[in-house]
Amino acid sequence: MSNLTANPQKAIAPTPRLNTPQMLKGGLYLTWGTCALLLITTIAAVQGQRYALKTIGKDTAPSIIAAQHIKSGIADLDANAANKLLVEAGKNPTAEKAYDDRRKEVVEATLAAAENITYGDAERNPIRTLFVALGDYRLKIHEARIYQKQKNNIAILEPFRAGIDIVDNTLLPAADALDLTNRSALDRVYLEQKFNMGKNLFFVAIVGLGLLVILVVLQIFLNKRMRRLLNPMLLAATAIAILFMGYTFHALFSASSQLKLAKEDAFTSIHALWQIRALAYSANGDESRYLLDIAMAAKHEQGFFSKVTKLADIPPNETAFNKVITNLSSSNNAGFNGLFAEALNNITFKGEKEATIATLVALGKYLEIDRQIRQLQQAGNREAAIALCIGNAEGQSNWAFDRFDKALDQAIAINQQEFDRAVDRGFKDLEAFEVITPIALSAIALLTLLGISPRVKEYSI
Repeated sequence: MSNLTANPQKAIAPTPRLNTPQMLKGGLYLTWGTCALLLITTIAAVQGQRYALKTIGKDTAPSIIAAQHIKSGIADLDANAANKLLVEAGKNPTAEKAYDDRRKEVVEATLAAAENITYGDAERNPIRTLFVALGDYRLKIHEARIYQKQKNNIAILEPFRAGIDIVDNTLLPAADALDLTNRSALDRVYLEQKFNMGKNLFFVAIVGLGLLVILVVLQIFLNKRMRRLLNPMLLAATAIAILFMGYTFHALFSASSQLKLAKEDAFTSIHALWQIRALAYSANGDESRYLLDIAMAAKHEQGFFSKVTKLADIPPNETAFNKVITNLSSSNNAGFNGLFAEALNNITFKGEKEATIATLVALGKYLEIDRQIRQLQQAGNREAAIALCIGNAEGQSNWAFDRFDKALDQAIAINQQEFDRAVDRGFKDLEAFEVITPIALSAIALLTLLGISPRVKEYSI
């Protein structure tokens, strides 16, 4: 007969059971461990959200705006260079001043972009290109100005065309590269944070719920084993845990909502509106190029209308524009394609729609005057066409373009203000979490200790 059969009492060893003090101590240690885990998950979630707010609100968005500012400044710089060359030297002081002002703006915006480099050579290289090519461009325009003073209108065209080549093939692409680098980073971080936000909230919720379950189970255990109705210290710890979890979820959801408002509602419109400005300035330059370089007039005219179509794919006549404006007054759907449609289809804030429509109306007026310029040029009345193109009086091209630019300024300002507010609110929602979290969780851990220790000591008497 085997030992198993001979000694059945030795075959199965009894499973040791934890006594009450051991159970209480185990609950205490489990509470502390869960508090530590909740500390880690909460701080990770807060820092991830704060990183996204910083990347979008402080790093990439300002660099994208700087890139578009540079691009629109370059385009307007070129337009004013052409306006200077359309008449005799010294006959267009407004264009002279505007040229110098824009040059300074471009340099300052490029310097601002250089001071905010976050992504290494991907930003540094286009910024370097901008500085170098801007100097080359100025030399070409200076050369053209020398020929202008000599009244050699034929010789003007060679350096002018070389300047155009620098603008179109070096300066504007460099500004686009700077924009793209930061826009790619912005989109990537935003998508990552949307995913990480859900993941972080899940972990915080699971760990936080686990902590509440442990505290409740300890309360029930004490009630059953030691006939205590409620343990005040555990009750206080549970209350703090509930308040902390509510505060944490509210802060994270609020910060996430502010990030969404900043990126999807405000910045999408800001970017579209700045692109509108840069493209409109470039088209305005094509209008002046059309008059200055007659041999290349068809090319510049094609460039002008191509850019106008990208702005708003509306037939460039007064009837078509009036019909679109009428439809927009009763509908939130643009009903056409282009950057204006992108901005109008993303209306969120008070006054934004009215400002964007006013900008579109001003563009329509500008295009109406542009048609008159082309008609005068084609009719052989070149002097009248030039006067209408470079004029700043009411009813002239620069007057209309200035109205367009001021209306666009207002639309941008509305979105920029909301973007800045959303980013600031997001940071405020997450303020002092690195202090609040350890204090709250330390209080829970201490209260649990104070609630359980006296019960454990009862068994040591």
